[in-house]
Amino acid sequence: MKKLIFLACLMLCLLIGGCWGVKACFFNKGPLVVVKIEPGQSGASVAHMLKEKGIIKSEFFFKLLLRITSSSRDLKAGRFDLRKNTSSFEVINCIKSGKCTHYEKVTILEGWRSEEIAELLAEKGVTDARKFLDIVRERDLEGYLFPSTYLFAENTPAQKVVDEMLAQYRKNIAPLFKKYKTDLTEKQVLTVASIVEREAVVHDERPKIAAVYLNRYRIGKRLEADPTVQYALGFNIKENRYWKKGLTYKDLKVSSPYNTYRNAGLPPGPICNPSRESVLGVLNPEKNFDALYFVADNTGRHVFSKTFDEHRRHIRRIRGK
Repeated sequence: MKKLIFLACLMLCLLIGGCWGVKACFFNKGPLVVVKIEPGQSGASVAHMLKEKGIIKSEFFFKLLLRITSSSRDLKAGRFDLRKNTSSFEVINCIKSGKCTHYEKVTILEGWRSEEIAELLAEKGVTDARKFLDIVRERDLEGYLFPSTYLFAENTPAQKVVDEMLAQYRKNIAPLFKKYKTDLTEKQVLTVASIVEREAVVHDERPKIAAVYLNRYRIGKRLEADPTVQYALGFNIKENRYWKKGLTYKDLKVSSPYNTYRNAGLPPGPICNPSRESVLGVLNPEKNFDALYFVADNTGRHVFSKTFDEHRRHIRRIRGK
């Protein structure tokens, strides 16, 4: 009896060991590979592609298993994260369920205008740039597209992309309006914050720059903010970019409601999508700060002035005659 028990235990150990050996030999998963399945692609074509990339061991077994468990129509189109040397059964289930869908990392930078965001989304294959912009412009969402890092699947509907950015806005920005009281509307706050975003380089200066623009706005003085002119000029072909550098006097005369050198008050809306820090700077500006001017000092910081004469002296000192 003891001998039979011993032999049974031995056989069980050998069986378990054999299974582990087969797994280690055939299904010891390798590095991650991103694969793309086209709409309407046949099962045989998918099997061949997976075999070439080293994800499955046998095209024949993959096709056989696919025929038994489902059909090629059940395989979703798109990009998927799969590991080399994975069992056909696991690959089929993963693609059918969408659990291994590849998500593209998209980082939207603070201070980008909607066109820059749209171009990046299209470049990454996330969504159609024109459809994205159509939604943004129709709903007047410039300033509400929260800058952050997102994960999007390929060919995500533009509306879904916009909704995700708005959700992040509601999570990160909207609560600030409940915490800080202001006589400005939400859109006005975002408009000033967008200008601050394009001006500020150092975080601790945002409340000061915001205070300058708020001071000018409240006494009826034109903002004379360079970023608003850059926004009005749009894409600069010569520089192959938005936000033209080195504005000229001719640029400052451009006819646009966004040109705050020609028009008093705030521009019609935000000129970019500001960070949480810039919005906070407008809602909680530097206290008892009565400066009306500032100039960049070539270090990333700014020198602030109360009077125009003082401002001119700082300009001469920094830039020379």
